[in-house]
Amino acid sequence: MTRRRLAVLVLALLPLGACASIPERSDPMAVQPVVEGNAPGATMPEPPRGVNSFDLVRSFADTGSTPESGFAAAKEYLTDDAERRWEPDNSVLIVDNIDTIPVPPPPNQPENVQLVSLQADRVGRLRPDASFVPETGPYEVQVRVERNREGQWRIASPPEDMVISRASFKDGFMAVPIYFADHDGGGVVPDLRWVGSQPEVTLPQRVIELLIAGPSEGFKDAMASQLPRGASTKTNVSEDDDGALVVNLSGLGEPDLESRQMLAAQVVLSLQNVSKARVRLQEEGVALLPGKRDLQPADVESYESDNAVSPGLPGLAVIGERLHVLDENVRPIPGPAGSGALEVVQAAQSGDGSRLAAVARKPSGMVGLRVGPYGEDMSELQPTGSFMSRPTWRGDSEVWAVVNGRDVFRAVDEGGSWGVRPVDVGEFSGGRQLTQLRLSHDGTRAAGVVDGRIVVGAVVDEDGRVALRHPVTLGADRDFRVTGVDWLTDKSLVAATDGSSPVMEVTVDGFDWTEYASANLTQPINAVTVGPGKRVVVADQRWLWEATASNAVWSVLPGEIEGNSLPFFPG
Repeated sequence: MTRRRLAVLVLALLPLGACASIPERSDPMAVQPVVEGNAPGATMPEPPRGVNSFDLVRSFADTGSTPESGFAAAKEYLTDDAERRWEPDNSVLIVDNIDTIPVPPPPNQPENVQLVSLQADRVGRLRPDASFVPETGPYEVQVRVERNREGQWRIASPPEDMVISRASFKDGFMAVPIYFADHDGGGVVPDLRWVGSQPEVTLPQRVIELLIAGPSEGFKDAMASQLPRGASTKTNVSEDDDGALVVNLSGLGEPDLESRQMLAAQVVLSLQNVSKARVRLQEEGVALLPGKRDLQPADVESYESDNAVSPGLPGLAVIGERLHVLDENVRPIPGPAGSGALEVVQAAQSGDGSRLAAVARKPSGMVGLRVGPYGEDMSELQPTGSFMSRPTWRGDSEVWAVVNGRDVFRAVDEGGSWGVRPVDVGEFSGGRQLTQLRLSHDGTRAAGVVDGRIVVGAVVDEDGRVALRHPVTLGADRDFRVTGVDWLTDKSLVAATDGSSPVMEVTVDGFDWTEYASANLTQPINAVTVGPGKRVVVADQRWLWEATASNAVWSVLPGEIEGNSLPFFPG
């Protein structure tokens, strides 16, 4: 009998009178870690009696055991000695297509010992900061299994990694956006994390702990926090008698009102996916915001920098090397970009709609970047090249473009003139072909198409220079190539592919891929863009099509615009 089971038995044998001194209500307690293995009343299920060694190893990967619990559920599958020695790090390897295969026994192997090969396909890894990153390739490890005195098989040499099947991971973990300040401190943006969904009562506490710990490894240089180093929760995050969720913080220093408001936005928006209760946000037991005892998401929604396109802007399209409004009238826009004075190859509109950036053909056959107010003359900027991607805006005064599939430049409004500077993308593209680049509307992240794969990275400001850091490749093991990408929401992307599923939604960490309906579409897909209300617009060989959900039927855009046109919305 393990020490954990003995402790549970001792508690069960306590007389009822031993509980008489427990008060019905008490003051909030100092924070204590609550994990799966020591939550009140928690017991870990043992493996089924009589299970064979191969099913035991397979079930070990199906426990869905979490780092928060110290992998307590998985340890039930180990011998007592292995349980004492096994110390996997706090990352979790997620795998799929698990198989267990017998290993030929070496000479003189005892009858109570078997070797089992655990084989699977890598899906990704849950890092210690609870962020998911994809991994690809086969996984194989040899596991030693021994029969104990009770005749039950137990694992004597567990894998160094905690291995979890994809199905168990989805059952036992939930994706939670944790909110941090964007690059200019004007709003908050989500950093997607995966936390164990049980015990449910401790989810708010664990979310706040992730918030206090700061941005994940991939975005630590792109996002910031109003929670200073050394901040903590004074008491456990828990519901008060009136149903409000009390978050009592300590160690905040002396934040001004603006910083307190931003901090409130981080806390309230981070908690909205794990609790519907009002948030009673406090500092040392006193309301964090003067005169505002309780907060709800609506109170801080103005801080949320989502990727929504303004519903008042209809979108534009490059049609016959001129810019047209993307509506049923399909009228050319005013100015040289719509009149034909410029031969427009690609274009982008700033988020507020006031400015345009256009890739225009030059007499030499090369292309160059032009920037100017909507419907007016456009200044010609350097550099030029044989290829230039659709530009992408960062705010309303900075626009980026890929040149010749290798270099990225950004044009910055310097108060009447535009300065052009390089962006360090060496880490992001690794010298491979970079054909598209889309900045998130919050300006903290970039998604690009590199050699037919989606790559997501952090936009990092480095003393006046800008770089794309900590790149993660999504879907490297997929049997299709990505031909286009855009931001669908602040937590997901939409991709055009050359495969049997022409359009797919992808979570920003690459864990989930959802197919859009493929009926009506004809390969190849020439462009993909996202408008208001998650309205996805694509161009195939015949028309421009739109859909508002992955299961919706594609319909032709009003105006019956031909498929060799290139649609786009602000951003």
